[in-house]
Amino acid sequence: MLKTRNVFTLAATLAAAITMGCGADDGGNGDGDGDGVDGGNNDDAFTMIFASSTFQACKGCHAPGAPGFVEGTETTQNWSTRDNAFSSLMGSASGLIGNFAGCNGVPLLGDTAATSLLVAALDSTIRADFTLTGFPDCVGDTISDMTLKVGAINSAQLDALKAWINAGAPNM
Repeated sequence: MLKTRNVFTLAATLAAAITMGCGADDGGNGDGDGDGVDGGNNDDAFTMIFASSTFQACKGCHAPGAPGFVEGTETTQNWSTRDNAFSSLMGSASGLIGNFAGCNGVPLLGDTAATSLLVAALDSTIRADFTLTGFPDCVGDTISDMTLKVGAINSAQLDALKAWINAGAPNM
């Protein structure tokens, strides 16, 4: 009996050491602060954005065969890998139905964060004032509030997304 108890104690100790050794939740970027935003390592901005917990939740609906995919989900998005996510963000929204259909054809990334459909879906302030020339039917009321699906995006992740878009959304 003593050996069994020692094995369990050892296993619990190792699990705790491994957890503490890996640091706090770093959001997937290794800097230990939990925001998923690069804290100084050499990875590129979009890789850090893609690795964040908020954007990892996207592939639950936006990927081939995703368990959360339903009719009316943006059909051009494929967040199964970093490269697929980057590539699909360079396109326009499609497959939206019902109240959201007015945003079909809208570029997912605009020239700025304030003109990006992706940001509007994650930021209620941008969504409330969202208008694009040529797309009069894509306004705040026709943009899906994706925070209802993925939860509130933390401000560091949202700021990183906006900065990346405002920098021209580079693929580095």
